[in-house]
Amino acid sequence: MATASKKTTSSSKPPTSASSPSASPSSTPGGSGGGLQGAVPTPPSYEAMLGSNGENISAVMSASEAMFSGMAEVSQEVMNFAGERVRKNLETSEELIKAKDPEEIFEKQCTIARYAAEQYIEETSKLMAMMARITRDCWAPVEKRTKSALHDMNGNNGNGADKK
Repeated sequence: MATASKKTTSSSKPPTSASSPSASPSSTPGGSGGGLQGAVPTPPSYEAMLGSNGENISAVMSASEAMFSGMAEVSQEVMNFAGERVRKNLETSEELIKAKDPEEIFEKQCTIARYAAEQYIEETSKLMAMMARITRDCWAPVEKRTKSALHDMNGNNGNGADKK
C-alpha cells in the first residue's frame, strides 16, 4: 500500500474546499476577474457516471424492445403479403387455363403482371414506411438518454451542480 505525502503549511487551519462557503472566489476554477482563464473543467464524478448506467441500460432495452416489436410487425406484414400473392397467383392461373387462344393468354398475362407489379410497389412503399417508423422508435430512447447525458455533462458538470 502506497502512502501519499501531504504538503503542510504553517497554518493550523484545515484547508477549505472550493465548495465551502468560506472559500474565496479566486480558489474556484476560473476565479474572479479573469473569466475562464486557467480554468480546468471539472470531470464528471465516477459516482454520477456509474449511477447513470441504469438509465443507459434502460434506454438500450427500450430500443431493443422497439426493434423486436417492429421486426415482428414487418415479419407479419411480409407473411400476409406473401399469402395474398400466392392466393392471387392461384386465381390467375385458373384464368389462364380458361383462355381460348394465345392472344387472350398474352393479354391476361400482361394484366396479371401489371397488377402484381403495382402490388409489389405498394408493399415495398408500405414496408419502407414501416422501417422508417421502426428506426425512429428504436432511436428515440437512445436519443433521449444521450440528450439527458449531454445536459448532465454540460449543464450540470455531470455531478448534479448547476453550471454558473
